[in-house]
Amino acid sequence: CAINLCDSVQSSCGNTASVLSSGLLAPPAVLAMTLAAFLDVAYESMAPMWVELSFLVFFVLGFGFMRMDRFVRNHSKRNKKWTEQLQPRMFDARLRKTIEAEAASGKQEAVLKAWRVGRNSAPTPPELMELVVQALMDLEPEAAAGELMEHLRKHAVALGHSRIACGVLNIVARAGQIHTLENLWEFFQRDLHIKPTCQMYDILIAGFASVGDEKKVAKIFETLKESRMKLTARGYSLTIKGFLKNNMVDAVLKQLLAMNEQIIHIPPFAIVQFVRISCEANRAAETFRALTEASITLPPEAVSLLLEDRAKHRDLELATRIEALAREAKQPLLCGAYDALLKLNTAVGNLHALDLFEEMQTAGIRISEGLCVGLLSRCADGKFLRFAEAIVTFCRARQGMTIAVYSALMKVYAYCSMFDKACDLYDQICADGLEPDAMMYGCLMKFSVECGRTKLSRELSERAPSLDIQNYMSLIRAAGRDRDVNRAFSVLERLRVSGVPLDIAAYNCVLDVCVSAGDMNRARELVDEIKSISTPDIITYNTLMKGYCSGSDIKGARALLKEMEEAGHRPNDVSFNCLLNACVSSSSGNFHDAWETIAMMEKAGVAVDNYTMSILLKAVKSVRNETVVTQALQLLDKSGLDVCKDEILLNNVLETCIRHRETRRLENILSTFMKSGLRPSLHTYGSLIKASAALKNLDQCWALWQEMEVRRAMVPND
Repeated sequence: CAINLCDSVQSSCGNTASVLSSGLLAPPAVLAMTLAAFLDVAYESMAPMWVELSFLVFFVLGFGFMRMDRFVRNHSKRNKKWTEQLQPRMFDARLRKTIEAEAASGKQEAVLKAWRVGRNSAPTPPELMELVVQALMDLEPEAAAGELMEHLRKHAVALGHSRIACGVLNIVARAGQIHTLENLWEFFQRDLHIKPTCQMYDILIAGFASVGDEKKVAKIFETLKESRMKLTARGYSLTIKGFLKNNMVDAVLKQLLAMNEQIIHIPPFAIVQFVRISCEANRAAETFRALTEASITLPPEAVSLLLEDRAKHRDLELATRIEALAREAKQPLLCGAYDALLKLNTAVGNLHALDLFEEMQTAGIRISEGLCVGLLSRCADGKFLRFAEAIVTFCRARQGMTIAVYSALMKVYAYCSMFDKACDLYDQICADGLEPDAMMYGCLMKFSVECGRTKLSRELSERAPSLDIQNYMSLIRAAGRDRDVNRAFSVLERLRVSGVPLDIAAYNCVLDVCVSAGDMNRARELVDEIKSISTPDIITYNTLMKGYCSGSDIKGARALLKEMEEAGHRPNDVSFNCLLNACVSSSSGNFHDAWETIAMMEKAGVAVDNYTMSILLKAVKSVRNETVVTQALQLLDKSGLDVCKDEILLNNVLETCIRHRETRRLENILSTFMKSGLRPSLHTYGSLIKASAALKNLDQCWALWQEMEVRRAMVPND
């Protein structure tokens, strides 16, 4: 077959050559004819062998397929060997366990020792890297950067990625090693070619913020802006946390406003801590205004902090605004918020305190005994009787009437000059099976003397477990109420033998009983006794002067003034006021002596006070001499006294102006009173209503009546 094929090809080529030599065809055409002739001959020659040729082809393909698995196995082995050559060695398992165990027990030196044994042979795994970096920061912060860089550079293939960078930077930033942080940040980019990620930027900013470096934080923000990257919510939170750590109010506020502008959720803890440092910096009002203008919702804890701060500064106006905003946002008020609001409203006698107290009970918020006692004390200061009785009603309903609550209620009655009701509490205390303490016994004895219940004071002295000098002095004053000089001296004798240290105040108290009873002979004898054992003080001389003035012995009073000066005691305001009272109280109403006494006061450098003006105005309000009245009112203007700061002076001024039709002055006084914080007594309310009626201001009369009866829960008298 092969011979036939060769002969056929030779014959064809001979024919082609003859055609070519004839010059009838171009070479390309000749080549095409030759190829066509060759293919025809090949096809004709191999046609009988197509079956054999097909068998041969398929045999070769089958053999190759059967040997393919050996080729693949050899190729896989070569790849595996190459991969194993590239893969770094694993960190020693025993050293790994040692590092984890020592780090858990806080042995940082052992951690570094184990790491340094295996650091050269294998890269540190990410979970161990943080433990090692922490140990370096604790023990060797200055040398940590160089050692870390050397290890990371040596194992750059395994450790040169952002996960390792974030872990290392995070530990360094928390340690506050800013210089090391900056060196590592530059190293990761320059030597390891790690592209900074958002997480890496967050950590860098947090590190700068933790040391209060606001300029570097701003620089990172600019870098992010140039790179068209945005700070994440976590980044903002870490920045705020760092600034909060350094009490940077303005820096924190700037970040909060930035988060709010980008509609990023602000963590409640950030707002609460920001409000806390603002209150500590005395910038609560500014903070509240900035947050509300930005429409940032205040968490309940922040509301409580603001209200507590305003309570310390007695700022009811801003506290009311804060409460209104919280209620508008439907934020629940916490116990601290109620506490602050109650204190503020109670101090000014605002009826909103009743609503808040009722709301606390409805909401199930625990009302402690301490809160009730504290509120009762504030009711005493503001003479807020109505709220005090509401608190007591609550305590009684829950069997919570303790000695502390009774003591606070007693204080309320005393401040409202309701000494009789304060004494009535003693029977209730006994009925509840309680025993007053020594302080309460002392107060009850004092109140019983004030309301004239001297018998009760003696009973209390017998029941009291022990008496101190103040208790004995209350018994002496009770004798003075009864004008019983002998009993006063008897109590003084009991005091002498009781072992309680005796001071000149007790002698002065007995001296006051003598002059109140008009027994000046015993008074002089007692003064001589005081001189024999001690030195009389200014109170001794003033008490003795009170006796001379009570007997209208002006000559004797002036002689005593000279005696005081000779004894080394300069007469004070009490001395001159006592003499002034004697001058205006004499049957003749000698205002010449009164003006002479005031001149003596001015010469001695003693200023005219509330008592001076009260004594003078009380005397002139019933005289018909308008010149005297004008002089008295001119002296009041000259003194510069605020009549709304003292109830006695206020009552005397009002009575004088009403009697002498000083309408313009009345209008000014009433206007000043409405702006003042004075909490008037029942008698003062009467004078104010009378003054409003003299001005024919019926609306003001009714407003004062409502305040007295409804808000203050006072019972009107005749």
